[in-house]
Amino acid sequence: MTLHEHRQWKRRHSGCLWLVVLLCLLPGMHALHAQTNRPYHLNGNATQEDCNCYTITNDRNDQSGSVWNINKIDLTHPFDYHFNVFLGCRDADGADGIAFVLQPLSTSIGTTGQGLGIQGVAPSVAVAIDTYQNTDFGDPHYDHLAIHLNGDLNHNTANNIAGPVTALENNDNIEDCKWHIIRITWDPVATMITVYMDGKERMHALRDLVQNVFNGDPMVFWGFSGATGAATNHQRFCTSLNPSFSLAEDQITCYPEPVLFRDSSTSFGDIVKWYWDFGDGTTSTVKNPGAHTYPEPGNYTVSLNIVGNDGCISDTFRQQVVAGSKPVADFNFKDPPYCDNKLIPFNDLSKVEYGTINAWHWTVNGSAIPNPEQPLQRQLPLGDNTITLEVKTKEGCVSEITQKVIIIQQHPEISMQEAMDACKNEPVLFVAANGNPALPVQSWHWDLGDGATADESSLTHAYSNGGTFSAAVYARGPGGCPSDTLRQEVTIFATNAFAGNDTTAAIGQPIQLQASGGDYFIWTPSSGLSDANSSNPVATVQHDATYIVTATSDAGCPTTDTLFIKAYEGPEFYVPNAFTPNGDGRNDVFRFTAVGMTAIHYFKIFNRYGQVVYSSTAPSHGWDGSFNGKPQTTGTYVWMIEGKDYQGNNIKRKGTVTLIK
Repeated sequence: MTLHEHRQWKRRHSGCLWLVVLLCLLPGMHALHAQTNRPYHLNGNATQEDCNCYTITNDRNDQSGSVWNINKIDLTHPFDYHFNVFLGCRDADGADGIAFVLQPLSTSIGTTGQGLGIQGVAPSVAVAIDTYQNTDFGDPHYDHLAIHLNGDLNHNTANNIAGPVTALENNDNIEDCKWHIIRITWDPVATMITVYMDGKERMHALRDLVQNVFNGDPMVFWGFSGATGAATNHQRFCTSLNPSFSLAEDQITCYPEPVLFRDSSTSFGDIVKWYWDFGDGTTSTVKNPGAHTYPEPGNYTVSLNIVGNDGCISDTFRQQVVAGSKPVADFNFKDPPYCDNKLIPFNDLSKVEYGTINAWHWTVNGSAIPNPEQPLQRQLPLGDNTITLEVKTKEGCVSEITQKVIIIQQHPEISMQEAMDACKNEPVLFVAANGNPALPVQSWHWDLGDGATADESSLTHAYSNGGTFSAAVYARGPGGCPSDTLRQEVTIFATNAFAGNDTTAAIGQPIQLQASGGDYFIWTPSSGLSDANSSNPVATVQHDATYIVTATSDAGCPTTDTLFIKAYEGPEFYVPNAFTPNGDGRNDVFRFTAVGMTAIHYFKIFNRYGQVVYSSTAPSHGWDGSFNGKPQTTGTYVWMIEGKDYQGNNIKRKGTVTLIK
């Protein structure tokens, strides 16, 4: 039998155990562990942790525990119970859950496992917090709440009168190592039982419990039961004692305003005592102590404890109350100079000793600024401006009004003459002028767009590169106020003539030239060229020749470059007969010159044994006198070369070269 099969067998046969124990155990027997000094009766694995908190099951297999109030309640009267529940820290392997139960029979123990300690108990009403999916009971996959009758935990029968729903709103897991507040109310007039979890209503059921469940008997025991099986969890509950208080939404706590404290504590039953400490040495023991006046401004920690009708005292609820002090409004203005064309930042310097400033009331020249944002910025008119500030705290304290005057200076009005486009390295004239002679300009500030600056009203500037540059200028008046910044773009045209790299050619061989760096080109001299006004003429030389190309643009801007063509008899290969690879920088490499050749098929060098010690098709590379990384000995080496000339003919040559060290 597998672990799962064993667990299912135990759960299916454990219902009779509850009835046997219920019928056979008599009140007062030591096996019941009756708590004579408290109104609760503990069974099985249940233990008392402190005055109002209980462990129902430990984190162990096959446990069952229950805690019952020994005093029956009357269901012809309403109840509103609050409990804190803890379903453990195991999620994937946690089980099985707990239940709040109403039953008239006994205060004895119930079943283990999926029975949650109540399976088979009839008559009964159970609000189950089920944390294990038992598919034979129709359980959903999530931790859920449901209301069951008569010890029948199967969701597919008529005894399931509400649920299942997720135990927590929008959350599948309540085995989260946290405490949660379950609230259960009964309204006998509406015959409605309602279940809340963490302040959210989760489910309700309409059923006359007295007549339809308990056969006309309204007197029942209430309590909690729970169980584990093969899966476990530490499952606990506390009869809720949650002290709390609040202030009215419109409560002002500015000293010496009286503060009205309102009790908002919750408990599973009646609260019989309150212990207030107002943080200033005064106390009270009534539910709502009325208005309290603090002796002076300050931060006061108010604490509250409550006592339930079972004699248990709660933990302490603490909350700080600020008896606010009067704030002081203050401000200054940042970022001078203060000019009529700039936003003026208002720098708030207000402060308060006790409290928090949350409202600022500014006026400018007698007019209030509606809904001002912080920090505040405003553009102000020329001359004297009167600014006031009043601040208020969230505690309701209001400052005196602070007033200051700020003098706004006038900014210059300037104009900028249009600058002309030019070629690079040509001077460009820039001119700015003061448009208001009544306000003299104290200083000029130019940014010419290429890193250059100037401090005159007019100037010339030559750009060393082509492109479009944004030139900007502004001026400052006597009070330091800047004018608006004026800008314009200047286009600088540039050419960069390039005739190509110097080359060689066979006498009478056509050579394709290619110039760049401009829009228009002129070659001089024109002799030997197919078109002296083209960027790519064909040159045919009979001797060494030097050509100059001039590149221009639509704006002119000429530049020149020179090309030299070395003329050889050819087509031919020119190969030296010796070289000295000794590292002195002179004649260290053996290479050939190809004249009138359009392709090199091979260039090979052989030693006296017929080995190829070098092979290449690039005239510029050449042999450095080594083979496999080792310098070769002095001696004579054979070379062979083949290529194709510009007329398409293959040309082969062979010779020797002497390596000298």
